[in-house]
Amino acid sequence: MNKLYITKRIYAAGLCILCIIVSSFILASPQESFYAAISGLETWLRVVLPALFPFFAAAEVLIGIGVVDFIAVLLQPVMRPVFRCPGESSFIWAMSATSGYPAGARLTRIFLDKGKITVKEAQRIIAFSSTSGPLFMLSAVGIGMLNSPAAGRIIAISHYTASILLGILFRFYAPDDNKAFKYIYKPPSIKTALQVLMSARHKDGRTFGEILGDAVRNSMNTLIYIGGYIILFSVIIKTLQKSGFISILFNLTAPLLLPAGIEQSLLNGLIGGIFEMTTGCKLISQAAAPLFHKILLCTFIISWSGFSIHSQVLSFIGKTGVSAILYFVAKFFHAVLATAIAWLVIKIQPDTGLSVFHRFEHRPEPLWTSILWNSWQLAIHSILVLIITGMLVNLVICIIKLTAKSSSSQR
Repeated sequence: MNKLYITKRIYAAGLCILCIIVSSFILASPQESFYAAISGLETWLRVVLPALFPFFAAAEVLIGIGVVDFIAVLLQPVMRPVFRCPGESSFIWAMSATSGYPAGARLTRIFLDKGKITVKEAQRIIAFSSTSGPLFMLSAVGIGMLNSPAAGRIIAISHYTASILLGILFRFYAPDDNKAFKYIYKPPSIKTALQVLMSARHKDGRTFGEILGDAVRNSMNTLIYIGGYIILFSVIIKTLQKSGFISILFNLTAPLLLPAGIEQSLLNGLIGGIFEMTTGCKLISQAAAPLFHKILLCTFIISWSGFSIHSQVLSFIGKTGVSAILYFVAKFFHAVLATAIAWLVIKIQPDTGLSVFHRFEHRPEPLWTSILWNSWQLAIHSILVLIITGMLVNLVICIIKLTAKSSSSQR
């Protein structure tokens, strides 16, 4: 008990000292802090807001009208045995995979508050449903920063494959949960799914206008919250650069990473990406280093997501019983797995262009309207793929059961 008390005292004192140091540097460099805040605000206004708002609002509407319950019934035979999660988790993964951070954490919190999932299930779900969006990896990083569509595809494939593998690994989390819940397969049907949808709609009781109004209000409140984190971490990163803290980390990590074959010019981007992934990816793209190394480090940073995204996620899962430490462990393994998969993909399909040195080439950013339209297409495609997968699995299981019954009756 005494050790725990001392640990808390040290933690509180260290946190106070860190906040005082950061605040002092902000006050000492008001101009740099101002421009860093403007940069964060511009990122939120031009990229985050148009990319995430439609998904946040649509998710609230789909939950309110019962579509999520419909999908959950169809995908229960897939999600429960594979990930040991309810069918609702398929919707969380689909929305996270199409809209990006921190949609998965937000939906996990909503489902947890509504009682659709347990705390242990939320821990499993958030492990594999906290992902980046495909447009960020394919367009912003692959084409805009690395100037290589192939690089964007490798990063995206590795990122999502690692998230699925991580979900399968996390199905073994809290094995005693199996004693409380024993899965019994019941072949679902469209009729059953529709009945569940109507039941959920009846329980909600709100009109469509009320659902839409709540969706817009809640989504904007959440996005303003996220915008505050983006601006804050833009200032913090600038402060850390100005204070020389990142240079100190560079000197400490260089002896460990340089023998591994990582170019010295990439270390600044790697350290910056630990705090904020967009900044880190841009710094990596500007370094004179082989594209092969840039892909691996960008894959690691995007899967790790950075402390800026972690802070946003923790704001959603705080005081829910979901372990923050286990979430950090999951994101670290996600980063390691994704990097290993990216290395394997590059080795299986070698490309001479991946080994050459090249520098960052600026390309015009795509219009937010095209980003919005492509995001909607990806979201609808992902949900349809999940539904069709669930129906096919149900059909195969039904055929197997009918075949087994007919063979037993013939005996």
